[in-house]
Amino acid sequence: MLRPALVILALSALPATATNERAFAPNPDGTVSFTMPSGNAGCTFIPAGGTPVYQTMTGMAELHCTIVEPVYTTVVLEAHLGAPQPIRGGEAPGLPMAGTLPYGGFWQAGPFTCLASSNGLTCTNASGAGLRMARAGVVTW
Repeated sequence: MLRPALVILALSALPATATNERAFAPNPDGTVSFTMPSGNAGCTFIPAGGTPVYQTMTGMAELHCTIVEPVYTTVVLEAHLGAPQPIRGGEAPGLPMAGTLPYGGFWQAGPFTCLASSNGLTCTNASGAGLRMARAGVVTW
């Protein structure tokens, strides 16, 4: 059993530069995916140019984020374009099998940054356009 004083000492020895940034290994097709701890929302990063089976609209990177509840919705955030439009799906294939972005953690790749909180998932691109997904709904700007 660890003593409280030893736990405090161990935590204080962590580097001051530690961050909440998380990295995920690329999928075989070059995409990177993550989900929220709730399992209700997640994103897939598609690199510039796309994959062998999917070409991005502009040739630049895209971030495809999906929420399952309350209404299955996907938002495609482009690298440098403005406000994305939510796409409400009829079929709900679910979220990708992926690593978990913990609450308080953030992820960055290319022009995208995402932050996970217990109130939802927020992602932005290099131009400041973005999305917020939560059980309360989806908001884009």
